[in-house]
Amino acid sequence: MNRRFRIFFKFLTTHNKFRSFLFFFLISTLFWLLMQLSKNYEYTFKVPVTYVNLPDKYYKGFLPNDTLSVKMAISGFKILHYKLVKPSLTIDVQKSGLIQGKVWKVKAHLSQIRSEFDEISRILSVEPAQLSLHIKAVHKKQVPVEPLVIVNFKPGFKNKRDAEIKPDSIWLYGQPAILDTITQVETKAYRFKEVDKTIDKSLKIKHINGIKFNKTSVRYRLPVSEIIEDTISLPVQIKGKPAKVKVLLFPGKVKLKFKVFKETFKNIKSGDFRVEVVYRPELKYWVPKLVKRPVDVFDFNIQPDKITFLIKP
Repeated sequence: MNRRFRIFFKFLTTHNKFRSFLFFFLISTLFWLLMQLSKNYEYTFKVPVTYVNLPDKYYKGFLPNDTLSVKMAISGFKILHYKLVKPSLTIDVQKSGLIQGKVWKVKAHLSQIRSEFDEISRILSVEPAQLSLHIKAVHKKQVPVEPLVIVNFKPGFKNKRDAEIKPDSIWLYGQPAILDTITQVETKAYRFKEVDKTIDKSLKIKHINGIKFNKTSVRYRLPVSEIIEDTISLPVQIKGKPAKVKVLLFPGKVKLKFKVFKETFKNIKSGDFRVEVVYRPELKYWVPKLVKRPVDVFDFNIQPDKITFLIKP
């Protein structure tokens, strides 16, 4: 690349005619562009309408996405400017009377529309000629979110705990006849395959006709980790044995097979476990129980699962 640049640079510096041509070409292009931008054109802007100051008994989710088509006599420079700084119109629904069923007429508010543009440009026409607001008072209800998620783990991996849903409930807005039939909302169906790391995804909520949500998606987080299997040998303790009684256990130690997550495996020690049998001399054998273990240990198994004993006189 450097070699090509050097060749091109050498060409420019050694060919005066080409340099002159390139210079005048760029200058003429710039002048032509400036001339085009300085001319006046008829151009139609799409001006979005934002409704504000909505009373509490209404919900903004039901407001229409209205747009005014404003046709103007305007210079090319200004067209470029308003392409970058987009004009918009804000209407107070209470002051305008729209919420009481009145009509917002464009002719009566041309000065407000014109204020979004410069003084030199002229408004030729605005469509539609009027705006109206057909919105009903609504009720609201909070319901839980049920994620429809199927997770297939890669062999040797598992979720460390249950999934977290944030938020775990959302607000619904609509008419009582529909709201009263809804006890929960569901997300769209998602399936995650060969999972070997934590899932952290945004889940979209299923649409319900006639109902608006304060949230259209929730965050789903499922901590996932690699599983480590291990086996340790542990002494068997006797619970409830009288102090003066001597007991021999067969065997005196058991093997504990367990699983733990990779992050905590290095912190696991034999002292974190305790296996006990209950002193009951009337039985033929005792069953060892794991009575102490780290929180992250799961799927544990004790072998042998029966302990014979001999009580010394």
